Amino acid sequence: MFKQDTLRELAAVRTETPILSVYLNVDPTEHTTEEYKLALRQMLKQAEGSADSEDIEAVKRFFEHEYDWSGRGVVVFSNKAEDFWHTYSLAIPVNSGVTVARQPYISPLAALLDAYGSCAVIQVDRQGAKFLLFEMGELHDSETFAGDEVRRLKRGRGSSGGYGRRGGDPVSSQHEDETVKRNLRETAKVTQKFCRRHTPQRIILAGAEPTVAQFREELPKTLQDQIIGTFNADMNAPETEIRAQSMEILEQVEQTREEELVDAVFTAAAKGRGGVIRLADTLGAAHEGRIQTLVIDRDYHESGYRCQHCGYITDHSLETCPFCSGEFAEIPDAAEALVTKVIEDGGQVEVVDDHPKVKEFGVGAILRY
Repeated sequence: MFKQDTLRELAAVRTETPILSVYLNVDPTEHTTEEYKLALRQMLKQAEGSADSEDIEAVKRFFEHEYDWSGRGVVVFSNKAEDFWHTYSLAIPVNSGVTVARQPYISPLAALLDAYGSCAVIQVDRQGAKFLLFEMGELHDSETFAGDEVRRLKRGRGSSGGYGRRGGDPVSSQHEDETVKRNLRETAKVTQKFCRRHTPQRIILAGAEPTVAQFREELPKTLQDQIIGTFNADMNAPETEIRAQSMEILEQVEQTREEELVDAVFTAAAKGRGGVIRLADTLGAAHEGRIQTLVIDRDYHESGYRCQHCGYITDHSLETCPFCSGEFAEIPDAAEALVTKVIEDGGQVEVVDDHPKVKEFGVGAILRY
């Protein structure tokens, strides 16, 4: 299962010869396996001349003889000359494409981790709950908790309560409410333990609306703040249905968050503090380790130059590095090198699709200081 630690390890990879990075969408609801194989062949043909032929053949062999065509997306990194080979099958779709550079192309994976990294879905009813932990769209762990049975007493002589009440309704209703409240309190405690153990980025609640609202109130504020959405679901609903509805909420939340982040970047840049746009200024901020969150258009690529001594990256051809007087070497994609630098420095990367402002300027960032 692909995790944040894996992304950091990939970000640190450097090779003397180019790495072939392949992303292939294999969502079975969209196209057939043969159609995806055709798309793969066309992409690999585009890589001829820039990628090593041995890497192209290795990728072809993997998809023909090793990959089981499960999941909805697959990522392959190959540099056979330096014994670098990694494959990742994902439960979420990816945008198909190939990249050839001296580091693995990780921007799309960074975006997927940000949107789908770790999410706890809690199916709650009046007696207990099911806890489902999804990571990158896959079910990673699950638990159940059952409190006291909630029993409604029937009307009649045997259920009539004391204190002059008739028909039993007030007493039975009070008993029922107390049982439900006790169960929800206990469920909230179990939820805290589950979240401490797994530390999900986001929480989604599922169940009947009144019960979900009651349960939410029992949670501590720290967990309430992590809740990104709710939906109606029966406790017997299949895991596939719960997963699908949860993914919908994650996608909606991601779209909203992305819009807010882009607005924040351009507002800060316009004010001249806390933000930058365009490649040159963003590269400068990255060299100083100031980038908190990088925003980049998915299709943005730009050649550049890297100092072979201190690693400074620029989009201008310079004779010597202004920081260490080292020599520059041309790199095929300064934008991807920028992504790698930000991740290595512990920053976040937001890959954006078809946003007009980001499309125009390519990159931008929120700064730490």
